[in-house]
Amino acid sequence: MASPATRLFAFQWIWEGASQLAEDNYVNTWHFKHVLGPPEDFDNVRDMLRDFYTSVASGQATSITEYLSRQSLSGKWTIKAYNLDDVKPRYPVYTSSDMLTLPNNEAMPTECAMVVSFQAEKVAGEKQARRRNRVYIGPFSTSAIDEGMLAPNLVESTLFAARGLFNAAESSTSWSWKVYSPTDDNELPVNDG
Repeated sequence: MASPATRLFAFQWIWEGASQLAEDNYVNTWHFKHVLGPPEDFDNVRDMLRDFYTSVASGQATSITEYLSRQSLSGKWTIKAYNLDDVKPRYPVYTSSDMLTLPNNEAMPTECAMVVSFQAEKVAGEKQARRRNRVYIGPFSTSAIDEGMLAPNLVESTLFAARGLFNAAESSTSWSWKVYSPTDDNELPVNDG
């Protein structure tokens, strides 16, 4: 068990579906390790993840949220933190919610998404699949597509958002972004993606 000063938390980012039914929510799980003693500043991770989805990076024209649609998502998001040292069933140790105004663009089928994959440093003899995590971005509006492919601006905005999240976690004095393998029950620092 990790010491109280270095605990790993799973942060669920939940977009509420337009139907407002729980089964229509879109959930991504991120892992961050708290590297200082209590109390934990969960708002710091909330802000990093909110910035991932909503910030317009320098030199970019759009944020990720500008490719979403009110026809698929209500605009409400919730973040929940779970201490992975707690026994199952785990309950959130932190919850925060807010609302964003999303564009009312025509929605694509809700199954359409883009994957953001990130990994720990490659090590000879280690299975890289257990050193990699991913999150799915979507559901999208039709503005996310350009000639049958993902719109280049969406791809660039997402790359910049991921790089911004990496930099924010690197400069945080209390949290580090991790790749977590439930199979190995092991966490490693994110190296690239």
